[in-house]
Amino acid sequence: MFERINKAAQYIYPLGKMVGHVVSARMDKTVKVHIPYKYRDPKTMVYLRRRTKIFVHDEYSLCSPGDLVEVQKSRKLSKRKAHVLKAIMQREDGSTPPEVPAF
Repeated sequence: MFERINKAAQYIYPLGKMVGHVVSARMDKTVKVHIPYKYRDPKTMVYLRRRTKIFVHDEYSLCSPGDLVEVQKSRKLSKRKAHVLKAIMQREDGSTPPEVPAF
């Protein structure tokens, strides 16, 4: 009836790998991003919607709350920050997003 799967967690990123929405941009050169994903529970075989929040380094303070951004993993920058902003994919107000310089 049910297929047996590996006990390891299976994650599906619906917006693409490491893409999420900016929730807070109040800090200097740092934004908080929520990245949604789907997790398949190995016991019940049900997909659950979850999200993780990460702190992202925004060198030029280009992001604002509601922006859709792409994030890239980097070295540890502070206690809770280990990702950098790769690109702003879509602005909240619909304007054209600026080009993010390489960090």
